[in-house]
Amino acid sequence: MASISRREFLAAFPAVQTRLAAGHGQQFPSEIKRYLDPLTEREVWRLTGLARPHYQPHGYQRFIAHNNSFLLLAGIRAEGEEPQALRMDLPSGRLTQLSHGAGVAPYSICLAPDERSLFYLQQGTLKQMVLRTLKEREIYGVEEGWWATGDMGISVDGRYAALVEMRNADRVEDKGGDDWVRLQFERKPLTRIRVVETLKGRSWIAAEEKAWLGRPQIRPKRDQMLYCHEGPWELLATRLWLVNLDGKQKYNVRPRQEDEELGPEYWTADGKLLGYAHYSDHGRHKATVRTFDPDTRQEQVLSPCTQFWHVRGNRDNSAIVGASRSKVGPNIYVLFPLTERELTVCEHLSSGKRGAAVRPVFSADSQWVYFSSDREGTPALYRAGVSDLVEKT
Repeated sequence: MASISRREFLAAFPAVQTRLAAGHGQQFPSEIKRYLDPLTEREVWRLTGLARPHYQPHGYQRFIAHNNSFLLLAGIRAEGEEPQALRMDLPSGRLTQLSHGAGVAPYSICLAPDERSLFYLQQGTLKQMVLRTLKEREIYGVEEGWWATGDMGISVDGRYAALVEMRNADRVEDKGGDDWVRLQFERKPLTRIRVVETLKGRSWIAAEEKAWLGRPQIRPKRDQMLYCHEGPWELLATRLWLVNLDGKQKYNVRPRQEDEELGPEYWTADGKLLGYAHYSDHGRHKATVRTFDPDTRQEQVLSPCTQFWHVRGNRDNSAIVGASRSKVGPNIYVLFPLTERELTVCEHLSSGKRGAAVRPVFSADSQWVYFSSDREGTPALYRAGVSDLVEKT
C-alpha cells in the first residue's frame, strides 16, 4: 500500500473536520467583562458575551463546581444554531462546547455529585456525559406519543432523575415570552412526571394529571418528590404537591389561602423545609420569606423582604439570596433571617421575560452569587462576590 501523508489523510475527510470543529469539544475564548455596579459599586462579572443568548440552568439544579473552578450553562455559539451545553472554566472564562446536535433543553443541565459528568435532556432523551472525555450515555428515551417538556430534576446523590412528559396532542408551539405563557394556560394537557434510575435506566410514572406540571425536585435525603401545578389561577390554588418516588401517598402539601401568592420554591439542603417568597394579597402587599415543613405542616415567617420572587438559601439557610421583581428596585439582595437584615448586592435590571429570569443562587461556599439577566439586551450569566457579607460554608 502506498504511503499517505497526515495532511493528505485529513484532507480526504473535510466533512468530518467540519463536524468536529462545530461540535462538542470546541473551545471559545473568554468573554468575561467586569464592571462596578452603579448602585453599590461592588464588582460584578458578566460571564458570557452579548452576541448571542446564554442560559442558566434551573436554580434547583446543581451547575456550579464545589470549588468554583467551573460551571455548566447553555448557550448559542453561532448564528442559526440551537443552544448547547457548555462548560465555563473559572476564573479564566474559557468555554468548551459539550453537547452537539438539536434539541438540548437548556434548563435541564445538571452537574453530577462527583462533578465528573453532567445530566441533560436532548430531543426527549436523558443523557449523561463524562466531562473529561465527552463520552455520552443514553439513559432513557421518551416513548412515542409523548414529548419531554425540558423540566427535570436530579436527586442530590445522582441516583434518580425526574422529568416531565406531555402528550404530543397537547403540545403547543413555544413562541417565547408572554405568548408562550398565554398559550400554555389555554389548555389542560395530560402531563406526567417520570422517575428514572440513572444507573440502570429503569423508569416509572410517579404522577399523572390533566394539568400543567413542572419543577420536579427530588427531596434531599428522602424518597419523595415535590412538583408544582402551573397554569390558570384556579390551578395555583393547589400548586405544591408531594409524592413518594414510587408514586404513592400523593397529596397537596400546601393549599393556597385566600388570595396569597407564592414564588418559586426550593428545598433546604437537609431536605427538612421548603423555602419561598410569600405575598399575602396577590402581590399587592409587602413580601416575606417563609419556610414550610411538609411533615408537620408548619409555616414560619423568616423575614420581610423587598418584593423577592426567586429566592434560594445557602447550605445552612443562614443567608438567602433573592431577586426583587420591583420595577423601582430591580436588585439582587442577601437576606439574613436571624437578624432580618437585608443587604443590596447589585442591580439585576432584568426584564423578567422567560429566558431572562434572574434565579439567583449561592455557590457551595456562599462566597459568590450567580444569576442571569438580560439587562444589556441579551440573556447572559453574571456573578458577584459576597465574601465580605456572608460567612463561608
